[in-house]
Amino acid sequence: MKILITGSNINAFLTAKFIKTQNPQYDIYVTTEEVCPDKSYTAINISENDINEIRNFIKYNQIDFTISMSGYSIINGLADVLKKEQFPVFAPMAEAARVTFFNSIAKKIMYKLKINTPRFGIFDRENTALDYVRRSTFPIDILNDFTLIEKIRTTCKSFPKAKEALQKIYENSNEKIIIENYINSNPINIYFVTDGFNALPLIYLERKENNYCTQITAPDKNISEEILIHIMRNVIYPLIDDIAKYTNSYSGIIGLKLKLENNNYQILEFYNNFDNYDYQAFLSVLNENLCSIFYDTANGSLVDNYNYIKLSDCFSYTVAINKEKINIQNELYEEDEFFISEDKNNIIITSNALTINKAKEKILNLIEPICSKEIIKTIQKEEIKI
Repeated sequence: MKILITGSNINAFLTAKFIKTQNPQYDIYVTTEEVCPDKSYTAINISENDINEIRNFIKYNQIDFTISMSGYSIINGLADVLKKEQFPVFAPMAEAARVTFFNSIAKKIMYKLKINTPRFGIFDRENTALDYVRRSTFPIDILNDFTLIEKIRTTCKSFPKAKEALQKIYENSNEKIIIENYINSNPINIYFVTDGFNALPLIYLERKENNYCTQITAPDKNISEEILIHIMRNVIYPLIDDIAKYTNSYSGIIGLKLKLENNNYQILEFYNNFDNYDYQAFLSVLNENLCSIFYDTANGSLVDNYNYIKLSDCFSYTVAINKEKINIQNELYEEDEFFISEDKNNIIITSNALTINKAKEKILNLIEPICSKEIIKTIQKEEIKI
């Protein structure tokens, strides 16, 4: 099988590497200039924005299946073009995916479908946003609307800070502003795969971010089976059904960012791909063929072949550390018990174990020689009890 992956980001490279590991016989191409050192893919110098050139490459090179890990490809209509010509593609169509690119659209749909979300306001003008802020109870979160180029979520504890955050966004663009109530808990990301008719959960992860690193634990102990079922029934299915009423059905990855408040969830955002570093945590525990999941989803036969997505019995712990904050003389080499990757700014390390604390301990032992005491203390700070 010949597979094309669009994207020049870490998720595209991880997809290529994982599929090649599971299916060594496949030929994999990625829209990037970055040459792969382990030969898991062939780099093709095509922009992920250039939908016509991608289509031509697929046609003339007889590509069997395309996987989009690029928001630019999705919003520019890659799936629309390929599905029209009956080329199999794992990606939502552009109009269906707008709910994952625009916070204002997401919030309006949540309101219409009565999906639990923090109290919010959407504003076109700075003066009306400032009036709303004056009447707000702090802290509040201020979000930009279009999230593809940049995601802004600023927590403001006072009116002067909120005014500054609003001015900064309006100086750079004329887009809408979303202001919502702040919830004091760590964000949890839950990911599903859907063929537009049915959906299956992939994984749920808790994220902790600070100036030193990002820590991700999976599966998150706060998400019970009851909460997951409630989200499937009251968020995922109403969402994909509503999208299908007005445009094409949504097929691909659909992710939710949420927070728990008194054991009740509040949905903050929707994603069409895995957030930074969540994907590595997911792949480290996946016990299914990734390409088969994506291919069956693209063909509308997801639940024909899967009752659920099998994961290992282990817990996953991932830490992403800024390269500028570590002292590394030699490279960290990937071993069987670690999953190591890197992007432009960070080294990302994942370890699995029967408990989160054991997985964390393994990573601490690995990174202690190269990390400052501040980073080690940050990671050690909270003991995670399962």
